[in-house]
Amino acid sequence: MRKKGLVKAVAFACISAMVVAGCATAGQSAGAGAGGGALLGGIIGHQSGHALEGALIGAAVGALAGYGFHKVKVKREEARQTRSAEQTIQEKNYEPEQGLKLDVEDHQVTPGTVAPGDTVKAKLVYSTLGTGTGAEVKEVRELRVEDSKKELDKATETRTDGTWESTVDITIPDSAKAGQYTLAQSVQIGDEAPQEKVSTFTVETKTAGVPREPRVHHIVMAMGD
Repeated sequence: MRKKGLVKAVAFACISAMVVAGCATAGQSAGAGAGGGALLGGIIGHQSGHALEGALIGAAVGALAGYGFHKVKVKREEARQTRSAEQTIQEKNYEPEQGLKLDVEDHQVTPGTVAPGDTVKAKLVYSTLGTGTGAEVKEVRELRVEDSKKELDKATETRTDGTWESTVDITIPDSAKAGQYTLAQSVQIGDEAPQEKVSTFTVETKTAGVPREPRVHHIVMAMGD
């Protein structure tokens, strides 16, 4: 019975969220999404005994849905080693007694301005040393806007000593709203705290051109005497 009640509650919340979002204007869409998400999260949380937590999670997801980011295509490219272990050790002045070490060297999101349907590349360059035969490295990419966030990509890879370049392609949904977005990229090795770097990119929606008024050319003819 409890399971059936949860299913009905979720269905009702989903319908309510869609109705709210459908009635909202473009400027209200993010707020409507957040409200619908909070409603859904709150109901699910109530059923599990964590209503407040569920509402907060639902609001965060719902707000991004309101911005048109409920569906994002992400494709990981194969990571490549840009510098060997020997080159990285020399550059970092690394000594074996330093143990396991990770340094983020570069982070980029390109291009900086895109339109819905375009693809951005999120690149993270970092070095790993003291890994022995290899150590597990966790990479996470997270989209943020205002107080909302959405995990786009998470993977754990085995890295040996050297410098690595990790890239993911993120396709902006056709439904994405115009605005500035933040992409947080973090990397973690062993028990160390994650190292996070943030970049921003802007989504500009395409607008139809306004037809110009035809120009009138005045021709002046010289009349002879």
